[in-house]
Amino acid sequence: MSLNHIFVLLIGFGFMAINLIIHAFFMFLILKSQSYYMRNYPHLKGIASIMGPLLAATLLIIISCSIQMILWSLLVFDFGKFDDFNEALYFSGTTYTTIGAGKQFLVPPYRALEPMIACTGLLVTGLNTAILFAVLINIARKNPDFEGLF
Repeated sequence: MSLNHIFVLLIGFGFMAINLIIHAFFMFLILKSQSYYMRNYPHLKGIASIMGPLLAATLLIIISCSIQMILWSLLVFDFGKFDDFNEALYFSGTTYTTIGAGKQFLVPPYRALEPMIACTGLLVTGLNTAILFAVLINIARKNPDFEGLF
């Protein structure tokens, strides 16, 4: 393994850490927004009690994932011989979501970044699922309209 490969791996692990820190911050915001909503709108019942926190959580997840894909795009823009930033963004988005269209790829030694982007996306997808269920369960436990659902 050359020094170049080690350097690429270190950059990749650093970007993974940065992305997961960003996502952790957004998860904190989701929990704070849910707390705010439940504290200030306790009178809402039924579907109205779920819509606000769920939409806020979804919006924050979209913002977090978009920021992460843009950050990966900025990193890989020069490494993949992309014609423009939109192509790098498309590549990062398809790799991050593990769709992987396969039309573009990074050149060696930067190809090691591709599974790192996908791994970050998979981790974030799991965290997103967990936080959305946590929001729903928390609301359902405090709302008699949803007794027995969770």
